[in-house]
Amino acid sequence: MKTWLKRRRSTKVREEESGAVLILVGLAIVVLMGMAAFAIDFGWLYWNGIKIQHGADAAALAGVIYEPGDQTTAYAEAISSASENGYVSTNAATSVTPVDFADDPTAVDNENQLAVTVTHRVPTFFMSVFGVDSVPITRRAVSEYALPLAMGSDLPYFGEDPALGRTPNFWANIHGYYTGRKMGDRFSSQCNNGGSQSGCERNPEGRETISQGLNNGIADLTGGYIYGIEVPVGATNLAVEVFDGPFYRGGNDFKLVGDNPQGGSQGPTTVFLLYAPDPTPLDTTDGNKLLCRVDYAPEDSFADFDGNGSIGNGDDQDGDGDLDWDDVEIGLSGGVSSLWDRMCGSAFTEGPGVYPLRVVVEDPGSDDDRGLNRFSMRAFTSGPAPRFYGLGDMSIYANFTSSKATFNLARVPEVHAGKDLVIELWDPDSGNNGVRIEMPDGTLPPCTWTATDGRSGSLAPCDISYSTSFDNNHMQIRIAIPNGYTCSTNCWWTIEVSYNKKANDTTTWSARIEGNPVRLVE
Repeated sequence: MKTWLKRRRSTKVREEESGAVLILVGLAIVVLMGMAAFAIDFGWLYWNGIKIQHGADAAALAGVIYEPGDQTTAYAEAISSASENGYVSTNAATSVTPVDFADDPTAVDNENQLAVTVTHRVPTFFMSVFGVDSVPITRRAVSEYALPLAMGSDLPYFGEDPALGRTPNFWANIHGYYTGRKMGDRFSSQCNNGGSQSGCERNPEGRETISQGLNNGIADLTGGYIYGIEVPVGATNLAVEVFDGPFYRGGNDFKLVGDNPQGGSQGPTTVFLLYAPDPTPLDTTDGNKLLCRVDYAPEDSFADFDGNGSIGNGDDQDGDGDLDWDDVEIGLSGGVSSLWDRMCGSAFTEGPGVYPLRVVVEDPGSDDDRGLNRFSMRAFTSGPAPRFYGLGDMSIYANFTSSKATFNLARVPEVHAGKDLVIELWDPDSGNNGVRIEMPDGTLPPCTWTATDGRSGSLAPCDISYSTSFDNNHMQIRIAIPNGYTCSTNCWWTIEVSYNKKANDTTTWSARIEGNPVRLVE
């Protein structure tokens, strides 16, 4: 009896313990499933957070190139890019919000930036068991677009204007295809030392003139140099004029505009192409409409008034012993003003923005094509005046009689505070014996400089003197823009160039802000 009771009690205890274990196991399974659910959903949400960040990054980069001039397109492109990455703003689970400096100055640091916030409600898996069907994830990106720096001019004209007496001390310049770049043109010259198509050593930095087919029914080209014509809001009817566009045979560096023949070649045909505005003005192949093309074939000198085929004393119309613009005014039918030619004879109404103007020389094929062509350009609008400048780089011919001159080097907006300004001077020679860089407030910043012949230096202030030739050589100057840099309405940095005698110098200058022009900053 006692044995039976014992066995019965033992069996009951085991049954009770088994029930407790089942409860514990059940609770453990629930906990483990919850942990597994959390781990799976956490990984899922983390992965979606990365995707949403990439979508915000892409949207900010796509829209910022239209800032600050075209907010409507900037926002539309940002929203479109987010949609292409799977985040459609019209979806109830998604919101895409672009904002720029004009809408909220606290959202970004400057007008060249665009912020995009993407919020997307991500559905869950196991967490829905606990009543959490979705989790909203928000990511933000800020991008910045550093436009190419304007160079050379802040006025509606680029280069000399003898008709109105404007004298910035330089002409725009471009060299024929087979002129050696040691003559001062870093990018248009296709040869290092001149020659012909079959015989010259190629310029490794030469920008070839390449046909792009038809654009708006006009034969398009790439190569050469690009200038920007900045048309402000409220201005209409843009008209562009070129002074002394053709290369004139029979000229020389010291006479008037200074076209300079090379050897016995006929000289280059110079082509001017004007495009509609675009947020990336240095690339005219990404959607710019070609508005106008003018070709100037080489001609005999306009100042050969006595008709003997050369420029000399017989062309001195006013008898002062010097051939100058007064003689042109007397001897040329229509006077100096007749050398201005309006491109395509009409005005253009493509709205505000930067109109790229490309200047190239034709590829002459097997023909010799050498010579240095100098010219000027100007623009007119109805309403606020435009600006006319080089974009990123410019080839110029400096000619003046004093020992030094100051030029507008580059317009550096204060949004570039804390960044590095990089200046490159190609072939700063022909009597040039020093340069100095000034900020808009007249102070000279510290700088470091190097040259391709091994020379270098570190200066404070940036006042560089040299006595050894830089012929067929170039100098790079690097300046750290102060973090507190401000420039208000005048943001032009200048360069003062010193000469031993009067200037007669062709050179190519470049200026840029270091780094990728389109980049994420947050």
